[in-house]
Amino acid sequence: MEWINEMFTTMEKDRAAESVEKGQKNARKIAQAMHPAKQAHGAPDVWNTLVSSIENDVNAFNSHEKRATQTKVSMHHSHSQCEVYLSGMHSKRLVLTLDNNDLRVSVHPDFPAQQVTITIEPDLDGQHAFWVLGEPGKEGAKLSVEDLSQYLLKPILCSAAIDREL
Repeated sequence: MEWINEMFTTMEKDRAAESVEKGQKNARKIAQAMHPAKQAHGAPDVWNTLVSSIENDVNAFNSHEKRATQTKVSMHHSHSQCEVYLSGMHSKRLVLTLDNNDLRVSVHPDFPAQQVTITIEPDLDGQHAFWVLGEPGKEGAKLSVEDLSQYLLKPILCSAAIDREL
C-alpha cells in the first residue's frame, strides 16, 4: 500500500529532523556551559544586600506581636541561594537562586510558575546594579532591595498569617 510507504517515509523524515534539532539543542547547551553569561558588575553585592533585606524582614515578621506564640520563620542562605522556611505551614519554602544575573523564584511544595523575570542590570556607569522586574531588554520596573524583598516575601508570609488563623 502506497500510503503506508508514505507514512513510514514521513516518520523517518520526522525522526531525522528531531535528531538534528536535538543535536543543535545539545550543542547550544554545551556552548552556554563553556561560555556562561557574564555576571553584572556588583551582582554579588546586590545579592548580599537582598539577602540582608530579606533577613531583616523575616526577623521583623518573627518579632511582631501577633506572631508571639507562633513557630518562627527560618532562613538559610549560601553563595547563590536563599531559603525562607515556614515550619508548620505545610512546610513551605521560598527558594531564591541567583543564576548569573537572573533571580529564580520558587515555592515548595507548590512550585508555582514564576510570573515575571527578575534580573540584575548594571546602571549606566556600570558601577552599581539594581533589580529589574520584567523581560530582559524591555523596560521593566526597577525595584529597590527593600521593595523586592517585600514583593518576594509578602505572599508566603501572608500564608503563614492565614494558616495561623485557621
